[in-house]
Amino acid sequence: MPGNSTPQPAPVHGWAGHVPAVLAGLALLLGLQLAGTLLVDLTGLPVPGAVVGLAALLVLGARWRGVAVRAEPAGAPLLKHLQLLFVPPGVGALTQLSTLVQNAGPLLLAVVGSFAAGLVVAGTVLQALLRRRASA
Repeated sequence: MPGNSTPQPAPVHGWAGHVPAVLAGLALLLGLQLAGTLLVDLTGLPVPGAVVGLAALLVLGARWRGVAVRAEPAGAPLLKHLQLLFVPPGVGALTQLSTLVQNAGPLLLAVVGSFAAGLVVAGTVLQALLRRRASA
């Protein structure tokens, strides 16, 4: 009816409309990190709990698209400001510079070796996939 209008809520601008989605995404991310940490503590895996939680997010997101969609509102701002997350490790590296210099040889070997191993694995997988694609 034209004379009986109900008031409409004011449009929400900025972060205010996204706060519940961001909080739900943060709860999901922190819950998976906690689950990963608990799994590492219970099993003694030599992997950080955050990495196990991230792997769980990958598996769950690949299986159920809604999981990735739910984590996106919290993940997007974190990725946007990712450079800020590198400040503490950078400060730690500078405070331990003498230790890094003392162990430069093994560190250099580890960095170059892991880079070379990753490159070889990536190249091998790519060649196998290209051969598979060509034969199909």
